[in-house]
Amino acid sequence: MKPTLRHTTLLLFTLLLTGCLESRQVSLLVDNINARVEVAASPKARQRGLMYRESMGKDEGLLMIFPEPREVSLWMLNTRIPLDVGFFDDQGVLRAVVSMQPDGGKQLYHSPPRTLYALEMNRGWFARYALAPGAHLKLPYAMTGE
Repeated sequence: MKPTLRHTTLLLFTLLLTGCLESRQVSLLVDNINARVEVAASPKARQRGLMYRESMGKDEGLLMIFPEPREVSLWMLNTRIPLDVGFFDDQGVLRAVVSMQPDGGKQLYHSPPRTLYALEMNRGWFARYALAPGAHLKLPYAMTGE
């Protein structure tokens, strides 16, 4: 059966819709600082992270949500933007901020134990707003990782 324009349009719409659901955006707060972030709650979305991005807005980033608190390891494979990552525990408390430099994925960056959320922002974001360990992550609604 030869695909029709209608079939092709329906397939394209389905693929676009799936992509939008995979990378939903939300606004969140760290203490009283607002950030607009994409949510990476699935293994596939967390693995893709911010790969191939050329830039991000001033207060934009990526929130990775893991299925349970644990030590996580991140890398900068195919990531072109210098980043800071804030590691938050299951109570939403910032435990550490680590700077990551694009390096083709050579270095692994490890979180403290019991990390549930990793917030990747442009390099310097946490320092610009004086966000240090002890700051609190406030999500707009309950979110879980898979």
